[in-house]
Amino acid sequence: MPKLLGLEKFNSIILKYMKMKNIKYVIIVLLAFVGLVGCTDNNALHDQYLANGEDMLIGKLDTIRFYGGDQRGRLVIWAGDFRATKFSISRNDTVLKKFDLSATNRKDSMVFFFNNLLEGTNVLQFLTWNADSTVHSIAISKTVTTWGNKYRSFLTYRNILSSKFNLLTKAYTLTWTANNAVEPMFGKFAIGHEITYVNTDLETKFIRDIYTNLSSPTITTPLLKFPTTGGSYSYRMLYLPDASCIDTFRTAYKTITP
Repeated sequence: MPKLLGLEKFNSIILKYMKMKNIKYVIIVLLAFVGLVGCTDNNALHDQYLANGEDMLIGKLDTIRFYGGDQRGRLVIWAGDFRATKFSISRNDTVLKKFDLSATNRKDSMVFFFNNLLEGTNVLQFLTWNADSTVHSIAISKTVTTWGNKYRSFLTYRNILSSKFNLLTKAYTLTWTANNAVEPMFGKFAIGHEITYVNTDLETKFIRDIYTNLSSPTITTPLLKFPTTGGSYSYRMLYLPDASCIDTFRTAYKTITP
């Protein structure tokens, strides 16, 4: 026959059960409180950004390709967001230029030119804008390089070794030194030369010779119908500081009177 529990033993078991139940309730209440506080904090962080309404951004430019020149640049860009109707170029928070984007063509690239860049390194920011310029994209920063008068001041001339007049052909032939001219800033060879003179028919003639071999360029240049007396010619050298440069840099003309 099972043994009956005493009254004191029974009361002890009941009290222990009630304590365990109360601890569970306390834990549940604490977890609920923590969850409530956590949700409140998240909402507080979210609400500060919605105080002035939602901020709807315009899509940024998809791709930007820059080609530097004589303190100017050529831009090739792609813009996929039709809400963007224009884009701006800034430097040090100053807008340099704004361009309108094509309203219909967003599959192909768009080409733009802009001037007034600093010679050397420029850090530019690109933003797209909606029609009334009230909403813009996030900024894209791009470091670009252009050249100018400082680079031009380093350009050198290729030397003319000798010249000879041919009485039979009436041509005055220039013989250049075998070594090409080299500018010291980037160590670039001259890519060619230009010559101008007035012939015996009183016509101004212009010759441009682009070298096919920069290290060993053309050796002779004939000036046809060159005057036997009183004639002169002027020449200058051509340079590209970089293969992608959109402008050819030239020395000043050097005038020679035989």
